Amino acid sequence: MKQVMVLCCLVFIMTACNNTAENKTTAEAGEAKAASEVSLPFPLSQPYRNWQTGSTENVVVAMSALKAFVDQDYTALAASLGDSIEIQLDYYHDKLSRDSAISIFKSVRPMYNDLTITMNDYESVISEDKKDEWVTIWYKQVWKDKDGKADSLNMINDCKIQNGKMIQLDEKIQHFPVKK
Repeated sequence: MKQVMVLCCLVFIMTACNNTAENKTTAEAGEAKAASEVSLPFPLSQPYRNWQTGSTENVVVAMSALKAFVDQDYTALAASLGDSIEIQLDYYHDKLSRDSAISIFKSVRPMYNDLTITMNDYESVISEDKKDEWVTIWYKQVWKDKDGKADSLNMINDCKIQNGKMIQLDEKIQHFPVKK
């Protein structure tokens, strides 16, 4: 009798597991279909790429580049960049060679004394066709200017990663309100 009960339990568990996998596949297909049939208020400039969770290794690349900038380790920073990188910052946009990008980072970094980063979150995604991989990191940056005055920004960096190297950096900033 115990053997029959054990056998029944195993069959029940296996059936439940298979149903969950089938339900997940059906749900994913439904979401993809629903996304393509939805009438969006603004048309996309290119077809939706059905983003999926990307690799944690890409997150390491993006965060290592930021850490190297904070630490003024330009050799490590260069190692995380592709042969060329497109950089989009507040009031700046250019596509540069790795060496030119490092020169710009070197010239900008002295403006930030006692620079610290508080990482809030990250997400790594890859397009369904595996052609585009991005990492987004959300963090707070705090520093002192040359006169010792503290300042801070909320930052969002979107980093396009290709073959384990950052080839695009798109940075967005949020200034905190001035205290009255």
